[in-house]
Amino acid sequence: MELKDVYTALEKVENGAELITAIKAEINTLNNEAKKHRIAGEQSTTKLKSILDAVGLADGEDVVEKAKGMKATLDQFAQGGKKPDEVAKQITTLTKQVETVTTQLADMTKQADEQKAKYIASQKMAKAVEALTKGNAAAPKDMAKLLLDNIKVNDDDSLAYTGADGKDVSVEDGVNSWLKDNAWAVKVNNNGGDGAGGGAGGGTDAFLEGFGA
Repeated sequence: MELKDVYTALEKVENGAELITAIKAEINTLNNEAKKHRIAGEQSTTKLKSILDAVGLADGEDVVEKAKGMKATLDQFAQGGKKPDEVAKQITTLTKQVETVTTQLADMTKQADEQKAKYIASQKMAKAVEALTKGNAAAPKDMAKLLLDNIKVNDDDSLAYTGADGKDVSVEDGVNSWLKDNAWAVKVNNNGGDGAGGGAGGGTDAFLEGFGA
């Protein structure tokens, strides 16, 4: 079932318009969060590259180690023998600059990793909520939290769902399979009408009562 079909079904039930608005707002919020984290990650990456270019280091996994190596070389040079005071001052200044760059590199790398992790988490949540909504799940956002560990990011940045058999399928197929195995998570269609929206209120209430709401 496509998301547009869910909306069509909801239009036929009481308070359907409000439910559609709420679902669209929730998915839009999740997508905006993912976009924000992606932009922040790109900005961190740009700053990191600028620092690397300034000190003549190529970006890579060992960049922090290379920066530390620069400091070690300077230390050895400073201890190699007697030098004029001016040269010694320059070495001291340069050494401090290298230490600063090393710290900045470590901080920027950490920030970039954190932003990437947030972006991925937001993408996974948004995709899970969308798939659960299509599958007529009760409280899609709450259900999504149960499935996030099963969703992974492929090398091409696409998302996949790892099932109980260890095989990867699309997130929508994986969620649908999970819903089939966990009927309690699906809204009950009390009215017997077409579409998923007929029992939106009753199914959700029953689900929330199960959690002591």
